[in-house]
Amino acid sequence: MGSIANGDPLPPKPINLAVIGGGLAGLALTLGLLPHSQHIKTTIYESAPAFAEIGVGVAFGPNAVRAMGMISPAILKGFKKHVTGNSPDYPALEDVWASFRYGMDSKTETESGKGKKYGDLICHLRGTEKGLGEMLEREGISTRSCIHRARFLDELVQLVPEGTAQFGKRLVEIEELEEGGVKLRFADGETVVADGVVGCDGIKSMTREMVFGEEGKKARPQFTGEYAYRALVPEAVAVETLGDELAKNCQLYIGYRGYIMSYPVEHGKFINIAAVIQKDNLEWDDDNWIIASTKEDMVNDFEGWGSNIIELISRFETKDKWGFYDLLHEQKYYRGNVCLLGDSAHASTPNLGAGAGMAFEDAYVLSNLLGAARDAQELEKVFKCFNEVRRERTQDVIKASRKAGKVNSFLGEGIGDDFDKLRPDIEARYRWVWDFDLEATLVEAKKM
Repeated sequence: MGSIANGDPLPPKPINLAVIGGGLAGLALTLGLLPHSQHIKTTIYESAPAFAEIGVGVAFGPNAVRAMGMISPAILKGFKKHVTGNSPDYPALEDVWASFRYGMDSKTETESGKGKKYGDLICHLRGTEKGLGEMLEREGISTRSCIHRARFLDELVQLVPEGTAQFGKRLVEIEELEEGGVKLRFADGETVVADGVVGCDGIKSMTREMVFGEEGKKARPQFTGEYAYRALVPEAVAVETLGDELAKNCQLYIGYRGYIMSYPVEHGKFINIAAVIQKDNLEWDDDNWIIASTKEDMVNDFEGWGSNIIELISRFETKDKWGFYDLLHEQKYYRGNVCLLGDSAHASTPNLGAGAGMAFEDAYVLSNLLGAARDAQELEKVFKCFNEVRRERTQDVIKASRKAGKVNSFLGEGIGDDFDKLRPDIEARYRWVWDFDLEATLVEAKKM
């Protein structure tokens, strides 16, 4: 550090940080860095012409909602404007994350599963334990926290200072400079030099390709053998088909080689539905992960399921089929002064409802570590510490989500459609995700 004439130390040079991607992950990190704006200058480079989110509803567990509030109370305030839980018409279900039910009649020969019928309740998965749900209660947020992706993104965008984002910036090359820093080249020909880069550009991340290099071929998205039909259905249609209680509260119907999840969004105006199918030795040959399908395909895939569920699926206006990919790998989440966050590092399937929440946990840890960095020379150390405390948990979430897909499809090893084994497995899986001390993780990272 330099000094001025009277011997006082010069203030440290601001760290110039480039955030690649302006989705939920990139915005969460940027907002987490706002309290440190005096010494960290953050610029978002987004390939699209404006901020935008694809997809429909997204669910967040209690751990993720806590992380939002820990990053910034303003994030939580925007989330609360649009968050939707189970219907207030059913107060007994207020703290229920999902009601797990048989989606079709059981075919098992085990004593506990024999005779189970479509619609039979397996369990009401209720809120978090260990006192970690206190913040949700204080903020008036129910355990079931669902939101429309686009609405949430709009709230986050309003919190980003003007001039922070540049659009139409598709990254094509990253070069580490000998003198320090990183040069970025974009498809429009512009080059930018930054002290550090955080890739928040999703499962198809260009940043990841460049960070991993040749080794990255082992860390590319993998098709999991699952696909889903997804739609937003007007509440009236869902109520007419399923009945009031089932339509207005989150249900997860599990069956042979598939499951169907439904939950309200937009304060109950719509019901978000994902109907998931697992198939052996299925390959996804199309480069597009969302492909056109037909009503006949949808109905055939769910042959044997409850009649009203099939009726609801048949009424989907969109017939697209969404392939499920994830990112299970052994690579580090950084190289030099370039780091990966959220789906670019550890995308998971939606089977556990935990993937999006990991980005907010990431953003809390990384924004605080970056805020504690004295200068750009410490960026690689920051990224290394982030990798040390986040890699194992986020990769384990991917594995747990894969298992959830199997269990929800009666394919869980040693579990199948056995009623007595399903409930404890469901409870343990979600508790592990939810009952997590994120603050302790940050303390551990700072000690490093």
